[in-house]
Amino acid sequence: MNKITNRFNIMKFIIVLSGLIIMVTGCGNFNQNEGVNSNTKTMNSSKKAYINQDDINSLSTDENRMMQTIKNLTLTPRPIGSNEEKAACADLKSELESYGYQAEVQEFPYIVQSLKLNNIPFGEGEFWDFNISQPDGTSQNLIAVKKPNISDGKNILIISAHYDSSAHTTGAIDNASGVAVLMEVARNIASFPSNIEVRFLLFGGEENYLYGSRYYVNSLSEGERRRIIAAINLDCIGEEGPNPATLGTNDGKENAACKLFTDYDMQIDRGAMSDYYSFVKAGIPALSIAQNPVLAGTGHELSDDIARIDKAKLKTVADIVAKVLLNAMCLEK
Repeated sequence: MNKITNRFNIMKFIIVLSGLIIMVTGCGNFNQNEGVNSNTKTMNSSKKAYINQDDINSLSTDENRMMQTIKNLTLTPRPIGSNEEKAACADLKSELESYGYQAEVQEFPYIVQSLKLNNIPFGEGEFWDFNISQPDGTSQNLIAVKKPNISDGKNILIISAHYDSSAHTTGAIDNASGVAVLMEVARNIASFPSNIEVRFLLFGGEENYLYGSRYYVNSLSEGERRRIIAAINLDCIGEEGPNPATLGTNDGKENAACKLFTDYDMQIDRGAMSDYYSFVKAGIPALSIAQNPVLAGTGHELSDDIARIDKAKLKTVADIVAKVLLNAMCLEK
């Protein structure tokens, strides 16, 4: 009889202990060494994830890693459709997967629009026209998604950058710099819990009239577009000199995306044309973080090389974007 009672008490203890473990290992706890996939364990939970402000404040990005990303990308020019652009996509995909993300390649056909269209295709009819009978080739976007930890996490936040360059430059500033910041932000937030879906988008063909971002936005369902609370684009960051990075919008005025940066002293101005504009055309709040104007002009010339990068500027932007993202994901209120 005592043996039966003891067994019953042991079983009871194990059940109670298991319940306590479940209670204390909800979305609010995380291990930064576990990776993205560990965050999906609570996908069907209704319990919201929270991050302590101290954890956000202590986040620090690595400027040397970003410089290495730029170095790897700028060994050669990466024009749309080129083997070099495709190789860069493959390398970035492997890197994102090493952080724990599942990365998807979205291929698209293109025509060299600067040669085959009389006008820049920003008119209503041409902007979303991808009816191509004789493409000049294919390019690709790279998509990595961090799913929310809760079943009702419907909102989507976009972080994007283009990884192609013009044919005449290796594109350190335009835009290996933006890619480097995106990759470092993705690495830093990978293991944190989230109440929203975060999409990291690396676009091909930006230098060919925003081809990759136009194609991506056009492929979204109406429901997906409504769920996007903001699209933050990174393009031309970290050039040496006095110009700071600013928040660029299509009209130079504050929008809903800018409000995410309220706690940071960043000027809002009229942004240069970049991939954020594809989201604007779809009615999605969007901005582009850029150092504007680039000191040496458009950034498409041969002098756009890694020697002109100020890594401290990269870190400043990466720290801000990572913290803004964590606040949007699940800051404890």
